[in-house]
Amino acid sequence: MPPVDKPLFLTPEELAGALRVSPETVRRWLRTGEVKGHRVGRLWRVPWEEGVRLLGGEERLEEALREVQR
Repeated sequence: MPPVDKPLFLTPEELAGALRVSPETVRRWLRTGEVKGHRVGRLWRVPWEEGVRLLGGEERLEEALREVQR
């Protein structure tokens, strides 16, 4: 489980920024099952662990998210 300062879930927009793809690409991956996620009403949420898997490590995900926030 991630420490308190890390989110449990990422939005498609956050993950898209970290992966440098469009949010619609992430949503398409979610719909097709290429990326694991959960629907909350009409919104998608991606577990932190899935972001770690896609970026190849927790440190890489954290760094990519910091770059997006700049």
